[in-house]
Amino acid sequence: MAFRPSQRRSKPGYILDLNLAPLLSLFVALIPMLLLTAMFQKVGIVNLYLPTLEEALLQDGENDPSQDFTLSVSVTLKEMSLMKDREVLITEDIQEGLKLDRFIEKLVTLKKEFPDKRDAVLLLDSEILYETIIDIMDAVRVNGDTELFPDISLADRILEEG
Repeated sequence: MAFRPSQRRSKPGYILDLNLAPLLSLFVALIPMLLLTAMFQKVGIVNLYLPTLEEALLQDGENDPSQDFTLSVSVTLKEMSLMKDREVLITEDIQEGLKLDRFIEKLVTLKKEFPDKRDAVLLLDSEILYETIIDIMDAVRVNGDTELFPDISLADRILEEG
């Protein structure tokens, strides 16, 4: 009896080709969509004016005494206060969000009273968010097209004991 190979062996083997076309199509659709929706970091620059010692000495002799006061904005996690020297002009609660309407109205009133005044100091707690600082700086610097107090200095808020 002659050896006869089984018929299973004589069947041709299957060659599997991976069909990558749907996967590539998916990537072709996803990559442009991800690139278009990606938020690129915006870089903003705020110019801060810090007078030199010579400018400060010159200004001391030239300033009108009525214009010679320190306008400051004190910001904590709970409230924001606008102060003229040590006198508190307005206080806003910012625990539920930043509401700048009354604050801006007071700044506009101050600018009308003291049109030559250009500087303001922001006294900030260390936990204040960057976006909050920028919003307050923008409110102090400009109201629409009107320039308010463009020369802003930043400082740490000094805690008073007692």
